[in-house]
Amino acid sequence: MIEQQDFERLAPLACQWAKSQEAYILKHGDQVADARRAGVEDTARIRVLVVDRIPMPDDKELADAARRAQIITDASKAVAIGHGIIVRADSWKNRELLLHQLVHVAQCERSGGLESFVSEYLADRRGSRNFSLGSLEDEARSRAREICAGPKVARQSA
Repeated sequence: MIEQQDFERLAPLACQWAKSQEAYILKHGDQVADARRAGVEDTARIRVLVVDRIPMPDDKELADAARRAQIITDASKAVAIGHGIIVRADSWKNRELLLHQLVHVAQCERSGGLESFVSEYLADRRGSRNFSLGSLEDEARSRAREICAGPKVARQSA
């Protein structure tokens, strides 16, 4: 668990790191067709960057906190940062994973932008002991599965 004092000190560093990563992704990534299905409003801004590994923050303390909170670890396959998405090359063809990240992009838009989303996401995750917990993660997982399952057929009444 991250202590409140550390959380308050590291949150601005997390926002700063997220902004620099988003700028890089938006400059070097590709557009994604499923963005609208995932709820993204500004689909033209979506960029996906394929990498060998998900980058960790340069700040050692922030990187350590990200690992401890299991937000970004060596096992991470993808991360959404603003309108940018970083995906490991070995996971690039995983549609559900990409959709999960697109839902996070939509959440970021709904929250009012990257800074407010980073704070909201970290606060949501702070109380979670496991990466699968938290309302934002739950929404991303369930929406991605729903989209992958295909459109639901509406019942017609006789």
